Amino acid sequence: MPIYNIQNQNNLETNYSLGLLPQRNKKEFWYQDSSCRSKLSNMQLNSENRRVLKKTQDFSFQTTNTFIYTPQIQKQCNDWTKKLNWNFPVSSIKTVFTNHIFNKVYIWKQANNTIAYAICLFTKNFSHIAYVFYNPEYQKSNLSIRLVIQTIADSQKLGLKYCYLGRFSPKDNIGYYKRYLPNLEYFDYKTQTWVEYKK
Repeated sequence: MPIYNIQNQNNLETNYSLGLLPQRNKKEFWYQDSSCRSKLSNMQLNSENRRVLKKTQDFSFQTTNTFIYTPQIQKQCNDWTKKLNWNFPVSSIKTVFTNHIFNKVYIWKQANNTIAYAICLFTKNFSHIAYVFYNPEYQKSNLSIRLVIQTIADSQKLGLKYCYLGRFSPKDNIGYYKRYLPNLEYFDYKTQTWVEYKK
């Protein structure tokens, strides 16, 4: 997996367009590994997306550009990742929330209980839903995919060109659920081009 040290953060759009993804521990480092995105022009949610929205109507969310990270939130996310058997150290959780390129957090709730956070980057041309943390009690629900669909829909409403979605490789069973996302493209590193995903 090639790693790139990008000192000029003004090149964010170029980095993403080349299939690079930001490394979680250091914002100046990027890696190349099966990037995918939704192309938002003429994008329409498909029947599977609409089914997920219907199944998750009782979930609510709010977004903030001034997220207040607390020890309680850190413990909550750390507990969730441990129960989900994710390799995500506390130091990395803190970094992606507080000292990275990301600038928007979705806070998801059911009733009055916080059930998930989605950490995103929004710019004038594109967005990236980069990291999600959620209550493992909802692992078999439609919550995780709803987080992504909502970010895609919101990005389109803002007139953005793309919503980047992280890693996707059906061959290696990475992010396989993303195959149902609208206007899905993946970066072909052999040809250095974005390719439409066809089921």
